Amino acid sequence: MSNDPRLPSDEPSSAGPAPGWYPDGTGGTRWWDGTRWGQSAPQPPAQAPAQPYGTTGTLDPGAAFSYGWKKFQEYAKEFIVMVVVVALISLVGFLVAFLALVPALSGNTTGAIVGWVLYLFAIVAVVAISFVVQAGVYRAGLGVTRGIAPSLSMLVEKENLGTYIVTVLLVSVAYFVGFILCILPGIAVLVFTAYAPLIALDKGVGPVDAIKQSVELVRHNLGPVFLLLLLSYAVYYIGSLACYVGLVVSIPVALVMITYSYRVLINEPITP
Repeated sequence: MSNDPRLPSDEPSSAGPAPGWYPDGTGGTRWWDGTRWGQSAPQPPAQAPAQPYGTTGTLDPGAAFSYGWKKFQEYAKEFIVMVVVVALISLVGFLVAFLALVPALSGNTTGAIVGWVLYLFAIVAVVAISFVVQAGVYRAGLGVTRGIAPSLSMLVEKENLGTYIVTVLLVSVAYFVGFILCILPGIAVLVFTAYAPLIALDKGVGPVDAIKQSVELVRHNLGPVFLLLLLSYAVYYIGSLACYVGLVVSIPVALVMITYSYRVLINEPITP
């Protein structure tokens, strides 16, 4: 690393410069996430200006799948542990929610009211927790494109969490309304807002801006994005066939496919 005292040291630290790319002393750059280093990555050509949303790199769905499979193999243990932990958290949450209904089985009105109130509180808690851990899974997918290994600590990170949650809620409401209006509008919402949660989590922009930027990305790359999403959903579906056991493989592969495509479309460097 450079001897510039303004740059982070090679030792992990809880305080230091903001996350970003820093010179590694060899002509390339290296990603610093605020506490630790990722792998080195080539610096974008100096003559290539930053491209706005809609004027993007070329997306190849086949290359996205190959990258997703490669990164799963590289971080198989970390991804499997993360997926299993998330599944267990979800399972325990729903079990607790259903146990909250026990007072409703007492046969009296008071017990029924108490049971349903506890159930509703439990469901709200489960949904809130699911938003947090889902963000952690997205962070893992974004991280591997920067050379950062997935870790359980990502499940509890709070950076950009608020704007991510609001973005997911808005997209979910729009999808529900679109689905009610005759299914096809709902599918359109899923496609055009596919990158909104990633943009909100990665860039920290507001929910409306995240949705607008996702729409622009997809609008200018509709064919490749549509094929990419179909392929990622197919990978997920295949993983669910074997009693859902295959999801420990298909979820990470599909996730990295999408985060890879996101990096390509916004013309950012990707760790090989």
